[in-house]
Amino acid sequence: MEINELNKFKEILVNRKNNFEETLRKMKKHGMSNQDKYSPAELSNYDNHPAEIASELFQAEFNNSLITHQEHQLRETNDALERINQGVFGNCEVCGKEIEKERLEAVPHATTCLYCEKNRAGNETPMKANMDRPNEELVMDAPLGRKYLNSQEDDEHEGMDQFFDLVKYGSSDSPQDMGGYNDYEEYYTNRIDEQGIVDKMDQISNQYYKKQLPD
Repeated sequence: MEINELNKFKEILVNRKNNFEETLRKMKKHGMSNQDKYSPAELSNYDNHPAEIASELFQAEFNNSLITHQEHQLRETNDALERINQGVFGNCEVCGKEIEKERLEAVPHATTCLYCEKNRAGNETPMKANMDRPNEELVMDAPLGRKYLNSQEDDEHEGMDQFFDLVKYGSSDSPQDMGGYNDYEEYYTNRIDEQGIVDKMDQISNQYYKKQLPD
């Protein structure tokens, strides 16, 4: 890449970096202060009654996602400036060929040429991206591993078991909304649910034996 083109892209990247940093500063200054101001201090609402603070929770998640996006853009811009300093800016990191000028004008922090980017995007599917996880997670316990959600073959007390125990004490749903339940104690514990037991004998309660005792 010629020196004049390199300087042009460097100027573009520096301006982008300054804009991202200024935007992040304003978002963290104003967005976080409003978020803390209007967020409820009662922590039990977040797990027991999430629907009652759905608007506040959505706004907090929305603000955090915007900040995360800006930080990601800033990180990619800094990486592009570092590639300029190393003398490798404009080269595809996959095939080593020069990245198209039109692509760099549209995406100045691009690391791959258009051909390699299309191949990578075509080979990645949501299922494959979900399975592309570190092998260490296979042996790690919850919540860091892959076993946080319930599996039929697991008998240990996992994430969903904790949630089921929690909703027994009340949630934003009532028994009539769920269907098939008479009160909160029956939530997620119907008679056909065999999760959390090792043998069918574990479903027999002490109350069942008491009914067999003579009066």
